[in-house]
Amino acid sequence: MKILIVDDDQNSRELIRLAFAVYDCALLEAADGNEGLEIALREKPDILLIDQMMPQMTGYELFRKLHAEPSMKSAHFIMITVKQFDNEFPERLKMEGCEFIAKPYDFAALLKLIEKIIGPIPKRASSNL
Repeated sequence: MKILIVDDDQNSRELIRLAFAVYDCALLEAADGNEGLEIALREKPDILLIDQMMPQMTGYELFRKLHAEPSMKSAHFIMITVKQFDNEFPERLKMEGCEFIAKPYDFAALLKLIEKIIGPIPKRASSNL
């Protein structure tokens, strides 16, 4: 399974990467919406964790572009937003195919949301025998 993290905050990406270290999945990272668009179209991730507030291209704009791509129809999207009810809330209601999680969140809540969407994520086999 491939997970793409699109967030302009390096610390946020690092925390997610560290939290997923024990799980058997490939993590991809993008520092902005343009890079996220490029990586998503090339790598076809299963899950995209997208920060809503980014410069140049918002998470909403990225979602709309990717959701319109036929090659991304099987991808699942989770929008990470600082405000549970932001000024674009009416637009969120039109975003079929996108789940939301509000910052601050704990990893257990994010993992539960991902597993609700795609099922359990297996842990990596232990390298200590």
